[in-house]
Amino acid sequence: MAQRFYVFGSHAVDQQLFLNAERSNYLCRVLRLVRGDQVEIFDGTGNVFACEIVADNPRQTELRVLTQTITARPRNSKLGVAIGLIKGQPMDRAIAQATELGATDIYLLEGQRSNVKLNKQRMLGKLEHWHKVIVASCEQCGQINLPTLHNPSQLTPLLAQLSQSNSHLIFFDPQANPAPNQLDPKNRVIFIGPEGGFSPEELRAFADAKVEGYRLGTLILRAETMPAAALTLIHQAAGWPTNADD
Repeated sequence: MAQRFYVFGSHAVDQQLFLNAERSNYLCRVLRLVRGDQVEIFDGTGNVFACEIVADNPRQTELRVLTQTITARPRNSKLGVAIGLIKGQPMDRAIAQATELGATDIYLLEGQRSNVKLNKQRMLGKLEHWHKVIVASCEQCGQINLPTLHNPSQLTPLLAQLSQSNSHLIFFDPQANPAPNQLDPKNRVIFIGPEGGFSPEELRAFADAKVEGYRLGTLILRAETMPAAALTLIHQAAGWPTNADD
């Protein structure tokens, strides 16, 4: 199988593509690919293309699009996850694992007990970094649909927004009811709190919005572990994605 990686934008057969220095260096010096070798690229929306290297410059490799090998198809349902902001690499791991497990949307939740307080400029830098984490995770696991990374939001406005989407909203809390073994396939969003969990005020907001609460047995998992565990449980209960390209 040819090396597959993400290239932003819309692509078409016979199009010439020029890769940036970072990607060019990886192809030419790390993978040791040369002119005439073939690679695959995906656009993040479900389309995949076979390409040929026509100039193996480690500073600006040039590709030619040969053919489209996979065409995007509508998803049967969406499964989003709202992750309470946590510091450093644990947040990277939470986002990476959510991507690998097929989250279609990743909402950044500014929980009352979140230990991350960033100004606008630093948050913009974090958003760019987390986008790269998502891209790397998709390339690693074979996912060709990049999840949408949403800007940070506090719980109340996020609940108000998502309540209008007709999605099944779920939050995980150690004091809630056991998670069900079966769920109907539908659009869902899962809420995961930060290390300190949800505050009493946030729990009341869930109750007011009639959001169902679930728990995973008697164990209390780390905030960085919960997105992967919760997504796996919901996938298993509702049926894993059936589209071969998901």
